[in-house]
Amino acid sequence: MKILGIIPARSGSKGIENKNIKPIKNIPLLEFSVFTAMKCKEAGLLSHVIVSTDSKEYLHMINDYKIDKGYLRPKTLAEDNTPTIDVIIDLIDWYKLDKDVTFDAVMLLQPTSPFRTLENINDAINMLKQNPDLSCVTSISKLEDHHPLRIKRIDEDNKLVDFNHTLVEPEPSRRQDFTPSAYIRNGAIYLSPIKSILEKRAIRGNNIGPIIMKQSNSINIDEHLDYLIANTILDYEPFAPDLEFFNELLKKNKK
Repeated sequence: MKILGIIPARSGSKGIENKNIKPIKNIPLLEFSVFTAMKCKEAGLLSHVIVSTDSKEYLHMINDYKIDKGYLRPKTLAEDNTPTIDVIIDLIDWYKLDKDVTFDAVMLLQPTSPFRTLENINDAINMLKQNPDLSCVTSISKLEDHHPLRIKRIDEDNKLVDFNHTLVEPEPSRRQDFTPSAYIRNGAIYLSPIKSILEKRAIRGNNIGPIIMKQSNSINIDEHLDYLIANTILDYEPFAPDLEFFNELLKKNKK
């Protein structure tokens, strides 16, 4: 299976300034995803790896990596409201027209989910190979204390109520008793067949296969608190076995 690994990293950010290059352990956030993607390419899991950015500065930061070069995202595809599907299709077209290269699938690796590993990516690829009818394979993590049964809304009388009548929190409320288990997309991996992307202009579609990732690998940086967690999680001993994949990158930075 010929898979293109795309790391989308436009410059600027409204929430956290220049979020995609903000450092974690003095390493630009973007580099974590590039590091993992290149390890996957070396292992034969990804055939090509490219960063889709409108910033030459961002590309310069990862110049030491042998990612595909020569592409700079058009400014028209680097707006706050630019759909990611348009970014993906533009790259597919670029490879076909400029390099005469086509792919079977695209894997989207967002920089804001830095701690996915080669093993996680391999799991996603194996699932799609075994289930070729899927419209997408996406990574998820299990919800514990934030189970949907605990989600509330404030009604017109300013009272706290269950979010809807199908999500009624029991009393007493213990998370270990909640069934069925609930999961959330963690943003780390989206693997989509080219056919689904081009014909339906959709990344996920309606026939999605899930791969479950551990909490330690599922940090999704959206707000300042997420960034603080990402900075400390690498020093958290109970998570060390799940994050040892990044030891080489961290050691390299200390030299």
